[in-house]
Amino acid sequence: MAGAIKRSGWYQPLSSNKPSPPAIHPTTPPTAAVHTAASPPVLDLLVFRSHLHVSVNFAPKLETLYCHSYSPAKIMFGSTVIQGAKIYSLTTAVHSIKILAVDMGILSLDTVIDLMKCFPSLEKLYIQTSNSGPNNLWLRKHKKLIRCHDIRLKKIVFEWYWGIRSQINFVTFFVLNASALDSMTLRIQDRDYNEEFLAEHRRKLQLENRASRGARFQFITNMCVRNIREIKDIHDFNLPDPFAC
Repeated sequence: MAGAIKRSGWYQPLSSNKPSPPAIHPTTPPTAAVHTAASPPVLDLLVFRSHLHVSVNFAPKLETLYCHSYSPAKIMFGSTVIQGAKIYSLTTAVHSIKILAVDMGILSLDTVIDLMKCFPSLEKLYIQTSNSGPNNLWLRKHKKLIRCHDIRLKKIVFEWYWGIRSQINFVTFFVLNASALDSMTLRIQDRDYNEEFLAEHRRKLQLENRASRGARFQFITNMCVRNIREIKDIHDFNLPDPFAC
């Protein structure tokens, strides 16, 4: 079950001299699960899973978004359509989104880049993945994007880095092109936490050639992305960054 959740004032009515609330129009069949507030909320966080379809016409404070690549859920920002984690129609960029968590069955740089185009002001990116997927080659394929697109990401967290080729290519894209990056965290297996593995992958990820000279990179073995399924209390969303462990 999923829906629109806001961080404060859930039951505070809006007076007549305040701006109109965000318009949220469920477009799912009657059996779909939809959360709505008793009084119109100021929408600043949206989580979508299950079979929920939501149309957002006006939500200037919407800053945080979570999506699952295998979910049939659909969200529409005007005429821009996102289903699961895939963008089927990109006609309008959503500049308010600053925090994005993506649960990906198959790691895909192309999918993440499409989401970055949709959310050009994105600052924090959380990636959870269970399969390596394609090679995620990018140097030729995304040459135009590298020249023209300003990657504003400041924080990247990657859950489960094994050091295989597709993951190396994925991470290296951001190492070499995210010039505003402050930190990147990679969760690895306990058995890989040794100096040989760490030295090898610092070299393979080309950390010495990083685009952001002040960026910090760390390898950890404990959980580094808070799983949305583990958030039981709505008050947990009061956190400025609900996905940070």
